[in-house]
Amino acid sequence: MSYQKKRRLSCIVVLLFVLLAYICRFIETENELVQTLADQCRACTYLGIYCAWVIYLNKHVVQKKVRQYLTAIGCLMVCWFFLRTVKYHILLDPLGGHICWYLYYIPMILIPTFGLSATLLMDGAEKKTTKWITGILLFFSVVLIVCVLTNDLHQQVFRFEGPVPYSDKNYSYGILFMLIQFWIIACLVIMEILLVKKSRIPDRKRFWLPVIPGLLLLGWNIANLLRLPFIKTFAGDMTAICCLLMAAIFQGCILCGLIQTNSRYFELFQATGGLDAEITDNSFRRYYFSGEFPELSKDLRDSIIAKSSVQERGIRINHLPVKGGHLFWSEDISVLLDQYQDIQEQQEELTARNQLLRKTYKKEAERRKLEEQNRLLNIIQSQTSRQYELLSHYMEKLEQTESREEYELILSKIVVVGTYLKRRKNLMLTRYSSREDSLTMADLKQSLAESCENLKLCEIKAAYFVQDKEKQIRADDVLKCYDFFEWLVEQLFDVMNSVFFRVTHIEEKLQISVHIVSQEDIRPYLAEKPGLLIEQEEEQEWFIRCPVS
Repeated sequence: MSYQKKRRLSCIVVLLFVLLAYICRFIETENELVQTLADQCRACTYLGIYCAWVIYLNKHVVQKKVRQYLTAIGCLMVCWFFLRTVKYHILLDPLGGHICWYLYYIPMILIPTFGLSATLLMDGAEKKTTKWITGILLFFSVVLIVCVLTNDLHQQVFRFEGPVPYSDKNYSYGILFMLIQFWIIACLVIMEILLVKKSRIPDRKRFWLPVIPGLLLLGWNIANLLRLPFIKTFAGDMTAICCLLMAAIFQGCILCGLIQTNSRYFELFQATGGLDAEITDNSFRRYYFSGEFPELSKDLRDSIIAKSSVQERGIRINHLPVKGGHLFWSEDISVLLDQYQDIQEQQEELTARNQLLRKTYKKEAERRKLEEQNRLLNIIQSQTSRQYELLSHYMEKLEQTESREEYELILSKIVVVGTYLKRRKNLMLTRYSSREDSLTMADLKQSLAESCENLKLCEIKAAYFVQDKEKQIRADDVLKCYDFFEWLVEQLFDVMNSVFFRVTHIEEKLQISVHIVSQEDIRPYLAEKPGLLIEQEEEQEWFIRCPVS
């Protein structure tokens, strides 16, 4: 039997049972046995329908959250009918009926709330805002239920005039009852709006399947609130009408495709083009198949299950465990195997080419490194050519001198100039290894410290002061400061007794200030740089200022 025929037959059977229950409602006879049988038949029919509907939802609804909400709605319907049966056929005393009457409002409030929550999730996207909205809906519903269950304490839902226990035959409505009715109607209205909005996407032809029972339920609630006479006559059973129409809404959503179900396995398998697959039970008995899936032996199936897949002559057979059985499907991967072999060959070729490129890159890097070293060496030699000439001059004098004191003095000068060459080279290397082309005051301080220490060999007292030693400045400025210090020392080797070298920032400009103690006039020795500010502070003390930047 096709799926369409099965579905049509199921709808006819459900409608017949509903019609039977509706007929039983109008049976009124003085025969107590017949009346009891009619009432019990009606209650059992509805209970059976909703129990079957709950089982159907739990097995076939795909989306987890929607399935949970719909299953909860079905369980509330069963609970509601059970409370109705207990009230009218088991607990006949006023107190029992009073308690069941209050308990009615648990499913009466929660069913529309769960219905609205399920409708919010029908598009399959559970966002954080949806969770917050659902939580707020459930919280407010619980508050209303607590208000109903504690009505005897405050009487704001129902107001009674008679003595305890209160009867549901003589009462009036309170303000909380109106709030409850507004909540139920608001949930139904919003649910209908969302159904209308979402029903346009899956199937326009079945647009009204979930909407018509929703409109009927909304109209019934308003008519019941107004206590219209014909409602009491033809549709007076609140439990039956509310549960039936709410179930019809969501069953309509299933029929028009808003709620996805896992029905029609066989038709779906047959409709899949190019897929050879089968579903079996745990004993490997075939239930569904598609295409031309081959017959497999039990040993081969066990091997496939153990390894998840088996490959034979370009055909790969895969396995996936499913609830109650196994899913097997075959794939022709011969083309993929050929492509994989081509990829492996290309990979080997690329690996060899990559190794060759690495060697070429390594050689190129070594060549560039050597070129950079040569370039730096040329720069250092060109910038320190004067000091090399000075060293050559000192070496010649060293060979010619016979005086021990003069020999030691020349050696001391050679040490000072050599120290400058070493520190100057370090500054250059540090500069070009930095991406920002900058040096710190600390680099200048280290260079000055070593040069000042070696000046003691020439019996010259030397000190320095560098402001902001951690501050980064332009490399050219640091080199200018150190070059000026070396030039000053070389010019005044034989005449100065002490030197105090300062590098400071004055008005955001880097400046050099030097105090020198010398018995002779130092101005002739420094005439090479006429831009220097040279002042005599006392008889043997001289002040020199030189702007750097």
